[in-house]
Amino acid sequence: MTLREAAPRFESLPAAQYYFGMGISGFVTVLLGPVLPVLSAQWRLTDVQGGWLFAAQFSSSTIGAAFSSHFPGKSVVWGYACVCAGVAMLLAGDYAAALAGFGLIGLGTGLAVTATNLIFGTEYPEQRGVLLTRVNLSWGIGAVLAPELVALAEKAHALRTLVLLLALTAALSFALFAPLLRAGRISAKTATSAADRDAGAGIRIFALFSVMLFLYVGTETTIAGWIATYAHRLSGLSMVRASLLVSVFWVSLLAGRWLVAVLLRWFPEAGVLLGGLALAMGGVTMLLFPHAAWMVLPAVMAAGLGCAPIFPLLVSRMLARTGRTRHAGWVFAICGLGGAVVPWITGLISQHGGGLRAGFGAPLTALGGILICALIEGSMGGAMKRPAAGFVE
Repeated sequence: MTLREAAPRFESLPAAQYYFGMGISGFVTVLLGPVLPVLSAQWRLTDVQGGWLFAAQFSSSTIGAAFSSHFPGKSVVWGYACVCAGVAMLLAGDYAAALAGFGLIGLGTGLAVTATNLIFGTEYPEQRGVLLTRVNLSWGIGAVLAPELVALAEKAHALRTLVLLLALTAALSFALFAPLLRAGRISAKTATSAADRDAGAGIRIFALFSVMLFLYVGTETTIAGWIATYAHRLSGLSMVRASLLVSVFWVSLLAGRWLVAVLLRWFPEAGVLLGGLALAMGGVTMLLFPHAAWMVLPAVMAAGLGCAPIFPLLVSRMLARTGRTRHAGWVFAICGLGGAVVPWITGLISQHGGGLRAGFGAPLTALGGILICALIEGSMGGAMKRPAAGFVE
């Protein structure tokens, strides 16, 4: 079967519903970044307090990710229920409620996004890389819309209205996925014996991919979460205009993922992945040194384009080695923790070590760690679930 012959279905539901849900997930995942300058000014938050908001969201996402691989279908349903409840809590309008709300949002996205990636990465193994890139492209669309709509809502003094509409949209997604509560746990097409799954999934594989995905999620969250504050402080942009740089990052990442789906037709996964890492490192490096205000824009664009292939191709290679094993949930749980740790470290360095310019050394170091681990993974042998262009030929 090819994508042009028949539209894929996942856990008995059409792909369109997953794309819609992933768009919502992308929106709420990056929501904190564009609203952080507004919240910081309104509540007079320190950088450490801002970092704790990231920590609340992404620490709780590890819990959801850990459970998602045991019940993929049901995890999608309850994930969007948690997202709806978390967004609704933001309407309370105080720091304590925001901590709890972003915690629920993290739990929901940990459940739903991880389960969706596992489902898309295993039901059609021959199309794994392309399908994962496409579903994460939908996630990117939501991520792109978030800063744009937040900027418009803030300008119109309608941020609470936007949050209310977002909660209602998450409730709609919960209703669309509700049939999965009656569905089987794993379709016969993708079911494999535990022995077969575990045979190809050694501890080294899980450890390497846990580290790489931990570092990547931390890098992506740091750039998207802190770039608006960085531009506001160092370039003198207004809060509304600075928040649009978050949109630039996600638009670049979105365009990059569309390009990745095309490049994979002609180039091996290894080349696309390593090229993305090099470009992302170049973009982040530009943020570390004194420069004119206009240099922030190309730096953010380069970082977004470079980050585009990293997550879907790392997930593709991991699932190519492991299949849909329940242990994969722990890898996603650990990677979600990266979204809590790296932005927090960035804020800590900023407050105690010379500002956000120095703080962006944290994501640059993380990207270097991914590069080293990717080269190590490429040198490893082991059975793959399908022949794939990449590090292992």
